[in-house]
Amino acid sequence: MKIAPAVIAALLVATTALAHHSPIVFDRTKQVTLAGTVTEFRWGNPHSWIHIDVADADGKVANWGIEMNPASHLARDGWRSTTLKRGDQVSIVVFPLRNDEKGGQYISIKLPDGKTLGQATDGVL
Repeated sequence: MKIAPAVIAALLVATTALAHHSPIVFDRTKQVTLAGTVTEFRWGNPHSWIHIDVADADGKVANWGIEMNPASHLARDGWRSTTLKRGDQVSIVVFPLRNDEKGGQYISIKLPDGKTLGQATDGVL
């Protein structure tokens, strides 16, 4: 009987870990291209993040949070902790959140110097 609580605890931790890393919150059937201004770039683990201000057709600005891979994975793709800085104008392709909040999962980016990083898909970027 002492084993049962340990097994339940282990299953809860495993479920939480899988949920955290599950891409199910992103709609991988859609791709959205965002053009905007970098407000923050967080280089780290378990995820790096880009936050950008994006203006809609009416000029209303919303801040989007873009989840990325860990820094170690991004480095292999040419990223550095200094790749982006506040104020940079970029174009980012993402899988949007399913709940229509302003967020997504990084696919690719066109940097201010015109260089593209990531997986360009469907001719985007």
